Amino acid sequence: MELNVSSRSQDDHTVVITSGEIDLYTAPRLHSELAAVIDKSAPASRIVVDMSGVEFCDSTGMNVLLSCLRHARERGGELELAAPRPAVRKILQVTGLDAVFTITTDPLPRGK
Repeated sequence: MELNVSSRSQDDHTVVITSGEIDLYTAPRLHSELAAVIDKSAPASRIVVDMSGVEFCDSTGMNVLLSCLRHARERGGELELAAPRPAVRKILQVTGLDAVFTITTDPLPRGK
């Protein structure tokens, strides 16, 4: 399985849409895509990662998300997770990362 990542601006924030699997092999791509979005966003920007299409995320993927959260916060911004599937939500809960990230249960509306 591969990982697809795309991004778009929406209102006052940037949405990063992910689908597929985030693991040891695909996590570097997610990291580079998220880091690029964070770097080109204005300071104090809100970035929302739409996780509704992610079927699997291992510890490598969680570390990438955590690293990018730190990066966004260093710039005064925030990185939020939207609509993670039950398997991914369980990993967030077991690791305690559900208390670190802002997580919304609603999938984001797709662009116009």
